[in-house]
Amino acid sequence: MIEIEVQKKFPALHMNFAFQLASNRAVLFGPSGSGKSSLLKMMIGFFSPDQGRIIAAGTTVFDKKQGIDLPVHQRQFGYLPQDYTLFPNMNVRENILYGLKARKIIYQGKDLREVVEKLGIGGRLAARPTELSGGQQQRVALARLMLIKPRALLLDEPFSALDTPVRASLRNLVIKLTDESNTPALLVTHDLEEALVFGREMVIITDGRVIEYGKKKDIFHHPRYVETARLLDFQVWPITQCKGRTIRTVGGETFIHNGRLPATAQYLCIRPENIMIVREDRPLSETGRENRLSGKVTGLEQRAGYIRLIFRSTKGEKYLIHAPEHVIRVMGIARGGKIKISLKSESLIFCSHQTLQGDL
Repeated sequence: MIEIEVQKKFPALHMNFAFQLASNRAVLFGPSGSGKSSLLKMMIGFFSPDQGRIIAAGTTVFDKKQGIDLPVHQRQFGYLPQDYTLFPNMNVRENILYGLKARKIIYQGKDLREVVEKLGIGGRLAARPTELSGGQQQRVALARLMLIKPRALLLDEPFSALDTPVRASLRNLVIKLTDESNTPALLVTHDLEEALVFGREMVIITDGRVIEYGKKKDIFHHPRYVETARLLDFQVWPITQCKGRTIRTVGGETFIHNGRLPATAQYLCIRPENIMIVREDRPLSETGRENRLSGKVTGLEQRAGYIRLIFRSTKGEKYLIHAPEHVIRVMGIARGGKIKISLKSESLIFCSHQTLQGDL
């Protein structure tokens, strides 16, 4: 649905983005300053790439070689930033209809009623933006976009300033609207939970370049590159030796893997929630006997719905483990206590460094 191949030089960042998306919901994920928002603005037409092309829903809106560079209003993208962009001197109804007026599209009353009903703002059409909550203002901004039937929705962290319950509600609403209309939506975020909830596909971006992209489940569970693994909160250790099914990390730990070791493997990785805390009072399964390490708990950090446990092995290697609160409580785990952990071979993955894309 969206095809991007663009290059742009700024004084502080050289951007080189290339990816293709087939689903209607995708996420640009990466740290602040990596170029995610700038990419959206190039797609909208606020400024042009130095080279490349942009195709959305079968329409080429920019192609340097062919001399195509459609103006903003002809690209028909719906852009939803964090700051709502509502006109304070207009009421809700006027704000919603402004998108049609700016594009000289004939107003259909039925369409307006359907959109405001779906967004739950039908009773606030006479209100001014200052009389609305942040969530209501974003619903108005979204209604204005949906009314023009956009070629694609470009969402630049639009929920980040909202309270958690409102944020989740509005995000779910956008998911429902885009699925019902089959409108492509591209969400910029550096929030991993939001990325996983919203996206069917993920594009991992850092330092003005695409690390990798693809289906969410593939990227999240089996990243190819260590840059992606670190951004997705994997535990990562450089590999110093591989022999058969045995690998050794730079910290001196030895692990048994599942036998599927890529020739390009440079790093051993595992998700923090896939590291098991061994219960000495129960029989171990065969997998629970794999890659067992002894050590000490050096920290316990409360998180939303789980505990982040910091473990230091007898060889001095640090491990971060995500465990349910009840597990920590039932096992009586405390800072300074000695425990054993297990890294199941089926949960270990291997990554390499990504080769940098060519510059301009």
